[in-house]
Amino acid sequence: MARALWVLMLLVVHATANAQTVWRALGVETQVNGSGDVLDDAGSSLVLVSTQIGKSGFSGSITSLDATAYRGRDMVISGLLQVERGAGNGAIWIRADQAGKPLNFQNTRDSPLIHQDGAQRREVRLYVPLSATRLVFGVTLDAVGSLNVASLMLRDEVASTSAASAYDVLDAALSITGSKALNRAKVDWQAERAQLLTSDLKALPAQEAYPRIHIVLAKLGDRHSSLMTTSGVKQYRTDARPTQELEAKVLGEIGYLRLPGLMGKGPAAGRAFSARVCRGLEDMAGEASSGMILDLRQNPGGNMWPMMNGLFPLLGSGDIGAFRDADGDLMPWKDRIVASCSDDMTAMPVAVLIGRGTVSSGEAVATAFKGRPGTRFFGKPSAGLSTGNRLFPLPDGSGLLLTSTVDVDRTGQAFPSGLTPDVLIDDGQDAIAIASAWLRSIDR
Repeated sequence: MARALWVLMLLVVHATANAQTVWRALGVETQVNGSGDVLDDAGSSLVLVSTQIGKSGFSGSITSLDATAYRGRDMVISGLLQVERGAGNGAIWIRADQAGKPLNFQNTRDSPLIHQDGAQRREVRLYVPLSATRLVFGVTLDAVGSLNVASLMLRDEVASTSAASAYDVLDAALSITGSKALNRAKVDWQAERAQLLTSDLKALPAQEAYPRIHIVLAKLGDRHSSLMTTSGVKQYRTDARPTQELEAKVLGEIGYLRLPGLMGKGPAAGRAFSARVCRGLEDMAGEASSGMILDLRQNPGGNMWPMMNGLFPLLGSGDIGAFRDADGDLMPWKDRIVASCSDDMTAMPVAVLIGRGTVSSGEAVATAFKGRPGTRFFGKPSAGLSTGNRLFPLPDGSGLLLTSTVDVDRTGQAFPSGLTPDVLIDDGQDAIAIASAWLRSIDR
């Protein structure tokens, strides 16, 4: 008996020591090679290589495990990420499902990691609802290239607590969405309250409201609203990171500015970003005699104001667009002049490049150039999320990033299905070359 028990223990130790997390590739033309176990102290390592990005807009890896043992707890997934090649963002993500239906989801998208950052640690925390049956997680890369991940570990912790109950949080979320959402008329709020706001939530932790809030946001149909966790709200308010390296260069006699998105509202980082954009424009002004190309094709949005402020030399003062709410009220976009940013380049011709990667605030920036004299759009239609989000706090410290307005240009026109370019660029064509040819053809 003793010998049999010893053999069994040896087999268990051997199996644990050689456990491997099995990764599956997500996306077209994607390869994933991994080793190690995310539940071990050393974690898992993997290399993600993508040679083509499909309609989903990203490639990635995916694996899963049973959620039963983790219900009512926080799952923390962390790792050391490095974008080895390409202009994409690397991110970690995790989701809790119930029989294949998503209940809760988090990722590190709001803390972009790009090639120039080198190797950096990223971490995301997810509450596992009591009804969850599966945890699904992995990493993503949103452009052609390669991503290296080391020490990718998954651990469970005691869930954070709040004086607010799930009932309190959901009640507040329903009130906010019912009064502030752009698409609030699409939802029968009385019916939603009767179905979702049940008395059992009064005895449950605040996080148990999150799956029902996701249901409400999905019914709005704006594809833009989201729920931010307590830690996510803190990071959003204090940090700001560009989604790509800003690029400013002169191509012959034409200036070229690739404008990335900026995730987060950290004031100091936002001001620094605006200054870099403005400086890039003004440094090119003397040589860019034929005009400027503004490339927004890989701008996924974020905080629009630092982008707009940095583009002041091209946009100038005055009416450049507005937010319009569900009642038809307008909130004009006000210029905020960056210190030492004063050049007047408003007479310079501008070619704006857009595409499916032009999203949210990236579309707002494009909208600000609609109707601007001497401006023409090239590329493909944008993503169709040209709406404005506002952060509303919830009782437990989390927040609703709620779509409450639509973007309108200086003539009052909205683009709910996305902006359409004046010149459609087919796959295989060189958008920069075509835009440059137009700029050179303009009579001066």
